[in-house]
Parts: sequence; structure tokens; C-alpha cells
Amino acid sequence: MLGKGGAPDPAVSAAAVSNAWFQQKTCRNCGKAMADTYCGGCGQKAAQRFVWRDIRTESWDRLRLFELKSVQTLGRLVVAPGTVARDYVLGRRAAYMHPLKLLVATVAILVLLLAGSQYFSVYADVDRDAVVKRMASQVLAYSNWSFSLGILAIVVAARLTFRNRLRYNMIEVTVLAIYCQSVVLAFISVNLLPTLIWHDPDTILAHKAASQVYVPALKTLVVAVGYRQFYLLSWRSDWPRLLSASMMFLAINWVLLRVYAWAILWLVNR
Repeated sequence: MLGKGGAPDPAVSAAAVSNAWFQQKTCRNCGKAMADTYCGGCGQKAAQRFVWRDIRTESWDRLRLFELKSVQTLGRLVVAPGTVARDYVLGRRAAYMHPLKLLVATVAILVLLLAGSQYFSVYADVDRDAVVKRMASQVLAYSNWSFSLGILAIVVAARLTFRNRLRYNMIEVTVLAIYCQSVVLAFISVNLLPTLIWHDPDTILAHKAASQVYVPALKTLVVAVGYRQFYLLSWRSDWPRLLSASMMFLAINWVLLRVYAWAILWLVNR
């Protein structure tokens, strides 16, 4: 509770921690009198004194909610990214994790895996190791931007190919893009797991070479499936548009990644 000018209220600072303090019908966040379980001023629930049981229960409920929401959403997204996005746009939101929260979670996991697997630092040319390490630090520092490039590519390709089909606005198409990108990042994270076990430089270099072949194909498949489900298209009759949108996504994503790589090199060489 704050006094005038935003300073801490002396009554709070000097108050002893006791059961009587919490039993008073006063909001311990804003100081207003409370007539119900929730404060009419700030909306906070009536505060209770912490005990071990409360901390354990609250912590488990929060973790369990996040785990169930994220796992259930990702599990559904693997097979139906466009359907999940369409359901979310049409109002079915309690069933799925918020797209931005899911994106942040998948980005965080991928960044940790990249840092732990030494994926950027294993190169045959040892003399370039210092430069590679600087590049890796920049990539990790600006990871949110780099992982967002796919979202931009999905949105641009969709708007250019499908335009106003089903009257989706830009934000609604972005929901599809974020969900598709979350699936892609989850697959990339799974793809990196072997590098946590085998740190041999030759193995990691071989893994990188193979990933450059099947990871783009997997990305394209996820995006194509997302487009088909989100825009209610048919593989049989709408395949030219789906192919065009998928190829456009690949091209835009390739250009954005090259621009990003150039920017990283510029930052490293400054």
C-alpha cells in the first residue's frame, strides 16, 4: 500500500506480521475497505497469511495449468495448426493456450537448447571459432527477432495469396502464423535433442547438413496444412493456391533470414 507521492505507507512498513493483520476487512494492496472476497477498488482477492500448504498448492496449480495448456495445445497443433487457429479466432479460447504465451515458451526452450548444445560453436575451421561465438551471442541476444521472421513470412504469404478469404483481418491471420511458428519451433527443439548427447564436431556438422534439408521441408508442410485448415481449402481442388502460398512463404522466409544474417554480421564486425 502506497502513501502520498507513491511512497510506502508507514502503517504497512511498521506492521507486525500476524493473523490479526490479515483478518481485518481491508485490502492489503490498495488500502480500501472490503465487503467481499475481492476488493472493489483494485480487484485483488483478500490476502491470507502464507503457510506451506498454500504455497505448495498455488505453485502446483499454476505449473499444472501451464503444462496442461501448453502440452494440450501443442499436441493439437501438431496435426491441426489451422483448425486450432480458426477455433481460437472464432472464440474458443479457454481450450487453448494463448498464442503469444505459447510462442514465448517455445522460443525460451529453443534458446536454452541452442546454448546447451554448442550448436553454433562447432565448426571445422577452428580459426573462425571466435567469430562464430560472437555471432552466436548476437543470434541468442536477438533470438526473439530471428524466430519471429517465420511469423512475418507466413502472414505476408497468406495475405498475398488468399487476400480477404473468409474475411480474416491481419491480427487473425497473425494468430495462425504464431501457432504455426510455435509448432515449427517445437519440432526444431526436438531435432536438437541428439546434439545434447553427442557433442562430437563431426556428428554436429552432419546433423546441421541433414537439418538444412528436412527442416525447411517440415516448415513448409506445417504452413501448408495450417493454410488449408485455416482457410477451409481442399487439397484436391485448391492445391495450386496452397502450393503457391507455401513457395511464397519459403521465398520470403529465405530473404528475411539472409537479411537477418547480414545484420548479425554487421553487428559482429562493428
